[in-house]
Amino acid sequence: MIRKSPLEGFKIPGVVDAVKATLFADDTTTYLAEHDDFSVLQEILDTWCSAAKAKFNIAKTEVLPIGTRDFRTEMAETYKSTGRWRNFPEGARVAGEGEPVRILGAFVGNGVEQCGVWTPTIAKIDATVQRWQAGISTIEGRRHVTQMVFGGMTQFLTDVQSMPAKVCKRVETMMSKYLWHDRVIPPVSKEHVQQGFGAGDHTSISPGTDQHGRS
Repeated sequence: MIRKSPLEGFKIPGVVDAVKATLFADDTTTYLAEHDDFSVLQEILDTWCSAAKAKFNIAKTEVLPIGTRDFRTEMAETYKSTGRWRNFPEGARVAGEGEPVRILGAFVGNGVEQCGVWTPTIAKIDATVQRWQAGISTIEGRRHVTQMVFGGMTQFLTDVQSMPAKVCKRVETMMSKYLWHDRVIPPVSKEHVQQGFGAGDHTSISPGTDQHGRS
């Protein structure tokens, strides 16, 4: 219904049809051009909700202004002070400068600090590592934890958001501290560790003692 509507949507170079909506499960993102009227979209949503016996949740609606900085600021400030902007719904959240909007796991917005986007993930990794650190494990066990925690918890966000250099360095430092029990100087070089267990005598490496493995 949205794609066949009179809404203009976003015209992207190299894309034949204008982008009007992207849908995944129960999440819908619509794209309105400068002269598109939200009331047209609202009518479509009301028709769909009536047919599907569903309810459109205004409280979860987020609006991300796109355009010049002056336009974005005007829209966000007007909406926040009056609760209205043209025919847009009342009660929706309008993202201001530096405020990210989460769309299918990715954080998008105007002037969003990318390192800040990673803060919750880094905190989650740190809390998980602290729990694992309290136990006793072999170097091979720590390898599995490293892959599961540092690899698993960062993979998706890295794919959709990319990982800033500062965050990458922070994760590498946390990984090294966990792997070698907070040692300042690891007993085995990172390059050697990354070669895998078949490259050396890993059985003699003990991260909690001063015993070093032979290469």
